[in-house]
Amino acid sequence: MIEKDYATVGLVFFLFGIFCMHWAQSTGRSVWLWFFLGWIFAPFAGMVLLYMNRTSK
Repeated sequence: MIEKDYATVGLVFFLFGIFCMHWAQSTGRSVWLWFFLGWIFAPFAGMVLLYMNRTSK
């Protein structure tokens, strides 16, 4: 049962990395950097994305 929990968290973090990659591509930022930042530091990268998106307008 615990293995499924870790797999779910890992999948969510990986998908967040994909989301960060897409956002970086659409804003002209480093795609691979944001993929790994989003994958490894998902909650913190999300807050940074929200802040950067707010200040870029």
